[in-house]
Amino acid sequence: MYYYNNKPIEKIDAPLCEHPEKEVKNLLLHLPIHSIVYNENEEESFRGSAVPKMNYNTDSVLLTDGERSPKNHWPNPQYFHIHNGGARAITFKLPYLCAVNGFSVNFCRDDAVAVRIPRWLKFRASADGETFETLFETYYMGTKRDKRSFTLKQEFAPTKAIYVQIVFDVVHHVFIDEIEVYGCTDATEAKLPQKDGKPLFYEFPKPAEHNAYPPADVIGARNINLSYNYRPCDPDKGLQTVEDYLPLVGYLDRDGKILDTFMDGQLYLPDSDFWGNPLSKYAEGWKAYVDVTFQKGKNVDALNRAVGIVKEALGLPDYKVSVYFSLLYTYTGPDEFGELDGEVLTFDNVESRKKAIKWMVDTVIRRYTQGSYGNTQLKGFYWFEEVINSSDPDEPALIQFAGDYVRSLGYKLFWIPYYKANGYADWERYGFDMASMQPNYMFDARIPKERLYENAAEAKKLGLCVEMEVWQIREDEQGNIDNPHHIEKFMEYMYAGAETGSMLSCKTYYHGSAPGGCITNGWKSKNPRYRELYDTCYLFAKEKLEAK
Repeated sequence: MYYYNNKPIEKIDAPLCEHPEKEVKNLLLHLPIHSIVYNENEEESFRGSAVPKMNYNTDSVLLTDGERSPKNHWPNPQYFHIHNGGARAITFKLPYLCAVNGFSVNFCRDDAVAVRIPRWLKFRASADGETFETLFETYYMGTKRDKRSFTLKQEFAPTKAIYVQIVFDVVHHVFIDEIEVYGCTDATEAKLPQKDGKPLFYEFPKPAEHNAYPPADVIGARNINLSYNYRPCDPDKGLQTVEDYLPLVGYLDRDGKILDTFMDGQLYLPDSDFWGNPLSKYAEGWKAYVDVTFQKGKNVDALNRAVGIVKEALGLPDYKVSVYFSLLYTYTGPDEFGELDGEVLTFDNVESRKKAIKWMVDTVIRRYTQGSYGNTQLKGFYWFEEVINSSDPDEPALIQFAGDYVRSLGYKLFWIPYYKANGYADWERYGFDMASMQPNYMFDARIPKERLYENAAEAKKLGLCVEMEVWQIREDEQGNIDNPHHIEKFMEYMYAGAETGSMLSCKTYYHGSAPGGCITNGWKSKNPRYRELYDTCYLFAKEKLEAK
């Protein structure tokens, strides 16, 4: 199916081994893959997100070559790679009828780069290619979050089989080292598989349908800019200035005159290189991030001053911009996280991780209050993760704790998943007050424009907001743009929002890393089309853009 070279699973009269043995061994050693299929109910997701070159084909022998990666390191070519697109069923055809009594499968994991273990897994067997029995299933394979391999090994009653299947879901990247199926070639005493009526793929409960975007002020702002403010590898680029904020909190003409207010929300979050830096996993890095966020003259302080300039220019003494702060990852691992409020934490238990989340909330509120940023108002917190990590058993409890705690203080918790990321449909069940889904149309030339409308329809159905995305627009001194098609794509985002109605809901805006950003730089552009992007974004933010 699609790009897999599959052989059909046919009803057969399975041959017997001429010289059967009772010795239990790995029956799959050096056996080729018979087929790999995906859930046809996830056809749209599969074609829209699964990248062919990241999905190894059935002609690969990596799963049964008997060789394991010497260490848990996904770039090792010994791993078999599967990417996105929902669940997979990998089928092997044994050379003759055997008695199978167990299996093992080894997954690589590295949560920092979205290499996950599946949420659920099944093992199925058939003696004739028609009647399959599920001999093992688990709908939760969670382990503590860190960088290590995960091996699932299971035994069951000897069962006759000619076909065996490993079925599991795929959350972004799955890297499998080796699959082994144990049994013997003497099947005389094994039981026959019984038809159990269970579907090949597990279907999670369907989420509640809303059929409406959330109110525009659902968390206290209608237009929330993603303000990246910490880059440990290049600290100066994580410092937003008054000049960076002015074109965002105020709508400026080409001469810099302030004509109106613009975005009424700013979300503070670390840049992507923070997560590739060891500092992200230790208290030292968390404290450094907080210090940079509240650095005098930069970031929150610069925003407060910029809003003050806009208020004075427009004669709006009571106007305020809402601010939101990030709750960072609590990575688990063998090392101590470090000291917070006199207590050394190690994230080997959920209570320590809750303490770190509480420390972040309390510390940010204290620093914000001490700063006297009177032109802004603290409205909530952001769960800094774009996918729910199903391989972390404590994550649901951590999200629920964070949401309950910030709400007890009068604030809101929200989340911005990528397109159909794991957990997006269950955002309410996890305990978020709002979620804004990324279309991810901007970043991949292979994704058609229809993605904008598919994302909007899915968001409306589930009560989600929509994120706006634009990046990598650079202009030379003559006004030439290096990526003019990025301007056109962002125009498509905005007109799709006007057409679908997501414009009338709360919007979040990604427009590149600090300092400034693509929208910020558009106001002073010499290129008419780039300046038009800025003007159009203002109309869109003010809900005045007319659909084409």
